[in-house]
Amino acid sequence: MNVTLYPDSYTDIQKYEAIGNIEVYDPDNMVQTPLGKVDNISNSEVIIFTQNACVDGQYNTKKLQEACERIRDDIRLDALLIFDTKVPPRTVYKMSKIIDEYDLIPEINMAYTTTINANTRVVAATNDISLEKTIEIYKNLPEEIKTVKHIQTAEVIPLLQNAYTDTVIALSNQMAILSEALTIDLIEAIDLANEDENTHISYPQPVLKNEISRDSQEIVNLADEYGEPAQLSQTSRETNNYVAYHMSYMAEKELYLKEHLAMFETTVAVLGVTEDDTLESEDNNASLTLIDDFVSRDVEVWVHDDKISEELIQSHGAKKITLDEAYEADCIIVMTDTKEYRNLDPDRIEKVIITARPILDEEKFSNKKYSSLGQYRLKKGEML
Repeated sequence: MNVTLYPDSYTDIQKYEAIGNIEVYDPDNMVQTPLGKVDNISNSEVIIFTQNACVDGQYNTKKLQEACERIRDDIRLDALLIFDTKVPPRTVYKMSKIIDEYDLIPEINMAYTTTINANTRVVAATNDISLEKTIEIYKNLPEEIKTVKHIQTAEVIPLLQNAYTDTVIALSNQMAILSEALTIDLIEAIDLANEDENTHISYPQPVLKNEISRDSQEIVNLADEYGEPAQLSQTSRETNNYVAYHMSYMAEKELYLKEHLAMFETTVAVLGVTEDDTLESEDNNASLTLIDDFVSRDVEVWVHDDKISEELIQSHGAKKITLDEAYEADCIIVMTDTKEYRNLDPDRIEKVIITARPILDEEKFSNKKYSSLGQYRLKKGEML
């Protein structure tokens, strides 16, 4: 079987070497690879499209569409077209209409595949022969292959996974805010609630993985596009974005009540901006929202995250600092869970420290002005 990979500069070509008997179509000479290259795609029995469909942290299928437009007049009518990239539902259907605009191909052979976790790959196709061929092509890759009946079903799986995570976190964040009025230790409550094998509640936290906010928001976008409601995902997004403002509220209260400081008199150090390897998008980022809120109120804001450029931090009106410098702040707010933040030295905390997750040892910080989302303002006089 003659297989041609049609990549872009974002494609990890090395992982496809295991397929064997594969060549690369690179008309713009954008990729470096030891695999052989072809100039003409008209003889290819199988074409794998891997164009990145996420640009600046949002779905954007423009490059995929351009790839389809570029070769649609050259491909064999019986070629199998495999789309191997994360896309929103109905993307492959839309690409089929670009390739076969006038429905001239009696039965277009198309398949879709993507990884749905570190060990599993989903595959779907327009017919059984295309499905069997795709499984045969991908059998030497490390992931276990699972199949579903329809391509749109396969496309939606990552969205479901990430929207589920967003929704569960939203429940926890909602309860974290309410727990302060009820004087509940939400972390302890969640630990025990999860003893039920059917209950899987996350700790309250800001959503700082782009794929979670992106896919949850995409469900809202799709609902708008097709005229359907999406109240749950919309509410989840709003609730999780609000966490930034609630962390700001916690800081303001702690500084006023425990240090008698107004916000405009203070220096706040925000630790952690993203949980991704790089900041994929500034949209729906709770840490940047928190920074912007403080800056708008004339707070001096310091930021620590080695993955974020100084230029970006300065563009939000803040100052990039080292972790050692953070100890000098009036208030430290820990937004992400990392080893270096878990190992913060309590003896060096000068005033207030707040965490968005319960990552610090409460006993070590018992003599410090420490609080955590979901364990804030526990009033001893009201705790029976």
